[in-house]
Amino acid sequence: MMPAEISPKIFIYNPTCEMAIANRTVSFMPNKILTKFEQDLDVLPMFFADKMDTVLVHQLPDPQFIDMLINAGVTIPNFKPLSAALADSDFIKMPKGSLHPWGWSPRIHHIFKPFKKSCSPDFLNQPNACWKAEHRDLYSRKKALEIGTDAINRRKNSLFIDPDQTAQVCTSVLEVENLMSKWKQIVIKAPLSSAGRGIQILRYASLNESIIQSINGILASQSYVMVEPFFNKLFDFSLQYYCNGKGEANYLGLGFFETDSKGQYLSNYLGGIPSKMEKLLTGKYIHELESCMSETLADSDIATNYTGYFGVDCMLVLDREEKLRIHPCLEINLRYNMSTLALFLNKNIRSGSKGNFKIFNQFKASFDQFHLEMIKKHPLEIQDGKWVNGYLPLVSPFQNKTFGAYILLEKE
Repeated sequence: MMPAEISPKIFIYNPTCEMAIANRTVSFMPNKILTKFEQDLDVLPMFFADKMDTVLVHQLPDPQFIDMLINAGVTIPNFKPLSAALADSDFIKMPKGSLHPWGWSPRIHHIFKPFKKSCSPDFLNQPNACWKAEHRDLYSRKKALEIGTDAINRRKNSLFIDPDQTAQVCTSVLEVENLMSKWKQIVIKAPLSSAGRGIQILRYASLNESIIQSINGILASQSYVMVEPFFNKLFDFSLQYYCNGKGEANYLGLGFFETDSKGQYLSNYLGGIPSKMEKLLTGKYIHELESCMSETLADSDIATNYTGYFGVDCMLVLDREEKLRIHPCLEINLRYNMSTLALFLNKNIRSGSKGNFKIFNQFKASFDQFHLEMIKKHPLEIQDGKWVNGYLPLVSPFQNKTFGAYILLEKE
């Protein structure tokens, strides 16, 4: 048997994990669009993998794309279709170090069940190596509220938002209406959802029939909704962590990202803090926020019930007096996330270059067409093995994909 420290890790991309948790069943299937999204971007975990590891995919990546990444200095792991892996007795029996879904859920535990017997004791002893009913609450926005409130109370100063501006749990439409009367503009969120889904931003102080139906639907399926004031947001950013499941939450760095007017994810900034944000989010603010959140997380049940990467979404906002404040914990993404990926991509970027990691989603054009235009306009420049300038696709642009992922860099 191979020693545990050199046994391969197994990865899979399942960004709908929170929706699977909300569904409560192992048979959950995302809708057609989200299934296509998962399948089109299924190679993304390769950027966390080593050469000996395996990424389970829907379709093997195109060799031309792999050659492009090799030329860009990317380490290429093994790829194997999930259906083939589940039917391959040798692969099932092969010693494995650990299993790495994008995020855990009852569904992915069910899918991974055949592989667990051949995993290392270190992995099998992790607190989330099997699904427990109590894990569900760790992934909810209620848990983020609990940890965020704790952080704000630990640092009762002008850095963080006021306690009365934190989210509230509502179990009826009437409670939502009362908060709308108080805050005027509100954001309604499903307890379990991700990437900006399950969010409704209400800029006018009224609930129409469609919104009431939506609220009642969430109440029926998840028992409550989260309601928070609509903030005067300047920037989104995140704190990235790795938790060992033994009470330690190790801080890894910051992620800087963009969302659209509906709160849905658009892109991540690469190459460090964006210049337009640098003067506002000073090193002093970052240190105070990070130290407070690290203490708070280490004292939480996440630290003892979860092993893996996760991100804490924060916001830089202006309060009612136009003073700069930080929301220290808007959401917790208890999984790999795009800001985790951005941190890993940054290792390949030469100092002094900045840019974006973006998801392609243009239903009038395929990622293949987009790639042909971008590679001509922005050819990738590499110096000393580091990316300096230009465009690089992160999923295959030769397989007629609806969704894509890429980076675009420029020298400062």
